[in-house]
Amino acid sequence: MSHLRILLFITFSFFCLSISGCKNRHTYNSNDQEQYIHITHNWRDIAQEEYHFDAPRDVEVKKWEGLCEARNAFDSVAKSDLDCFADANQMMTVQDFIQLWYNEESYLEDDDLTTWRLMQYDKELSSYCDSEFDRFSMVKNAIQSLLLYCPMSQMDINYHSALEQNFQEYYDRLLLKEAIRHSEKRLSDALEREQDHWLQYQTALDSSFRSIQGDPNGMGGSAWPMAICGILEDNAIMREISIMDFYFALTDNLDYEFLHKTSRIGEYEVERHAEVKDKDVLDEYKRFMVLIEQSFFDPECHYSKTVMRNALKKEMTAWKGWMSSRKQVSDNLEESCKSVYDNATNNVRRYKLIMLKNRYQGYGLIESSVEECLLDYSCPDEDIEDFSFEKRWRSLYSQKESPS
Repeated sequence: MSHLRILLFITFSFFCLSISGCKNRHTYNSNDQEQYIHITHNWRDIAQEEYHFDAPRDVEVKKWEGLCEARNAFDSVAKSDLDCFADANQMMTVQDFIQLWYNEESYLEDDDLTTWRLMQYDKELSSYCDSEFDRFSMVKNAIQSLLLYCPMSQMDINYHSALEQNFQEYYDRLLLKEAIRHSEKRLSDALEREQDHWLQYQTALDSSFRSIQGDPNGMGGSAWPMAICGILEDNAIMREISIMDFYFALTDNLDYEFLHKTSRIGEYEVERHAEVKDKDVLDEYKRFMVLIEQSFFDPECHYSKTVMRNALKKEMTAWKGWMSSRKQVSDNLEESCKSVYDNATNNVRRYKLIMLKNRYQGYGLIESSVEECLLDYSCPDEDIEDFSFEKRWRSLYSQKESPS
């Protein structure tokens, strides 16, 4: 996560927490039963053998319990607020993560703490599993369950968007960490270098999105954090695609030749598409830059052409660095995993090509007309080559402006 993004959320969080603290914190009184419900943390003991990742020491667990209780000191909640959640356990867990992650001293990348808190929320994470696919499926299911609630205000929606993004990034880090753990030295070193290049690209994307879609006058609106989280979550989903199939092939010894013919083994499905070349993605970056020069973006509420173009150029350079580092990882793989990894890289290029063709539109609160112009990531391969967001946009508005 870039320092700029951390500062954005810290600033935003202090404002939000001052409001939510006044709204939700309430000393419980038996006379308030009609309006308020008593609520508290209920910790459970988790045996060492129940941890599917690194098991923490008892002293760490006690520290984490105290940290959650200190930062999220609710002892009651309004009944109307609880209606947004499935139960008090979900509400307390969501509030814990908000207080842990979006604060001056952030624990956002303390993945051991995050895993422990998720296990407190969902007992299923302590269940036995006989494959890496099952283990990571349980983690994903717990995250999806936790985030299945109804945020009411724009502040709540922004927090929900941030949680979606940051949990996806957490999941990606788990996948990579385990891939490195299961790899011999030469491959693990290549994977670590590839992660460094990924982070450089991720930071560059964050910067280019802010330059292309942001308002230099600081008038992005209350949903602007939601938009930033949206594209970064999309990017993090692409990161999962870049690791997932390779990791399960590496650890679960999946018969990829069989998967290549059937696409499935049980619940596991491999994503495969027509070839997307490096040149296809780089050419789309260049078309995007030409569009910037043609003043497709309104100069009154966007940064200058120079700022936007330079930001996109830096992102393209970082993208090329990441793709080059993936080639180095591929060169260190045996054929059984190499074909899986190279297929994942092709899926990544396809994903990025669609993101570029959509011109980084569709994030935050958007008009239905923008949504109509977007190319979906699940579209047929043959729909990609001739797709043009700007053509759809101009066609849609020419129809709206034509006399009836």
